Amino acid sequence: MLNDALQTFSALVIQGDTYLFLLPIYGVLLTSERLMDAFVLKRPWNNVDAAVNIGITVTTLFINMAVGHLIPLAVMAWIYSAVAQWTLEGHAWGWLVAWLLYDLAWYTDHRLAHRVGFFWAMHQVHHSSTSYNMTVASRGFVVDTTLLSRPMFYLLPVLGISPFQFICIMICTNIWGIAQHTRLVGHLPVLDWLFATPSNHRVHHGRDELYIDRNYGEVLMIWDHLFGTYQKEIEEPSYGVIVPIDTYNPIAVELAGIRRLAAKVKHLPRWRDKWQCFIRPPEWRP
Repeated sequence: MLNDALQTFSALVIQGDTYLFLLPIYGVLLTSERLMDAFVLKRPWNNVDAAVNIGITVTTLFINMAVGHLIPLAVMAWIYSAVAQWTLEGHAWGWLVAWLLYDLAWYTDHRLAHRVGFFWAMHQVHHSSTSYNMTVASRGFVVDTTLLSRPMFYLLPVLGISPFQFICIMICTNIWGIAQHTRLVGHLPVLDWLFATPSNHRVHHGRDELYIDRNYGEVLMIWDHLFGTYQKEIEEPSYGVIVPIDTYNPIAVELAGIRRLAAKVKHLPRWRDKWQCFIRPPEWRP
């Protein structure tokens, strides 16, 4: 039975139909969380915000099915075949190294997404919700399905990570990432220090001064400890971006960051300053 399940999983990865694997898991996690909040904890949801998040999710799914990751994965496959001098596929230690490299690349790209103006204009969609539940997990900039803001991912095939390995690791870490977006799980001693738990990721979504630009890790907190970006959850954060977007219009939600970057660029007189808006941190001013 296990062998059949692994073969089915491998076939879905090879065919690019990873959404057939992820959607049921996402549905079960999201439904369970909603029922717990509604009937056990009696905690209200912002249903309008949740509907916007699900709408963005459906749109992203259709884009993924049409073009989505096909182009970047094709580029990664070409890099892997043309440049890589070895492969990490085929051995248990190779998969472990591949996963660690993937997690480090995620940390780096995630930090860049917060600290580079151009990338933040896209990534801020994910942070603009003032709610925190599993619908927020898939709230993102729809064009970013092409991995536009993940430059470090393109180094992974150079290091011997095959496209098959990349997709398998991405699926598993995506499931972990979905489960982080919940208020159901409190502090987890020891685990909070080592892993990107719900508590750690709540910090990441906080707009409080203590929590801004902290806890970038996808699975491990090791990188945050090493590079000085770890912050323990002292109290539950206030969620959202520093300047709220104040809209539930899905199109306005998607374009808010781009519009803010464009407005910032427009009001700067010097071309040198305009250009720096794209590469400097989002709070930068001349």
